[in-house]
Amino acid sequence: MRVTGVNSIAEALKAGVVNKIYVGEHINPRVAKILAEAKKQKVPIVKVKNLKKIEADVSPVKYYDFDFVVEKALRENGFILFLDSVQDPQNLGAVLRTAEFFGCSGVVIPKRRAAQVTETVVEVSQGAAFHLKISRVENLANSIKKIKKYGFLVVGAEIGGKDLRSVKFTPPLALVVGGEDRGISQPVKKMCDFLVEIKGVGKTPSLNLSVAAGILLYEVRRHL
Repeated sequence: MRVTGVNSIAEALKAGVVNKIYVGEHINPRVAKILAEAKKQKVPIVKVKNLKKIEADVSPVKYYDFDFVVEKALRENGFILFLDSVQDPQNLGAVLRTAEFFGCSGVVIPKRRAAQVTETVVEVSQGAAFHLKISRVENLANSIKKIKKYGFLVVGAEIGGKDLRSVKFTPPLALVVGGEDRGISQPVKKMCDFLVEIKGVGKTPSLNLSVAAGILLYEVRRHL
């Protein structure tokens, strides 16, 4: 996997997944800091003429077993974010960045009919994807059904749900956010204990997926 940009590569170095770095002739202070850390880790550095941005070959983002993510959330008394068929890599990357910022125990995505963690996703997440425990599952609804046996409160984000401001979240928690066009699928919705909605006051009926997820994650973290 090839990633570009100082922030993504800095986080990849923190995660210890950088295999090689490519750098141009112009080295600014931020790039110099990256190179210094790379040398400490004995990461090969290759100078490339006319290369405008620093690049790196990194190991692919690791996917974790679903049970591992569940056990981590239980151990931390934390929360898991379930993403129901998010299609846009830009949205997925932005959501992963926010999820890591708010200390999400893990993120679960479907194996099919959904965006996966690609180079674009990693770069949009500014490297946050390297620090998250991400799991891919065959069936989101079945996975949610499984965690309910462990006492997880399962809350879905959907227009028409309870006012987000009136809800108190308690761990262990599973937050479900739907895809860009169709929201949460019916089988997954049936698994939710209840739904919540971000109430607006303007004429715009809804928010961008990544913005809505940021508000939801902030509110969850505020309670936990």
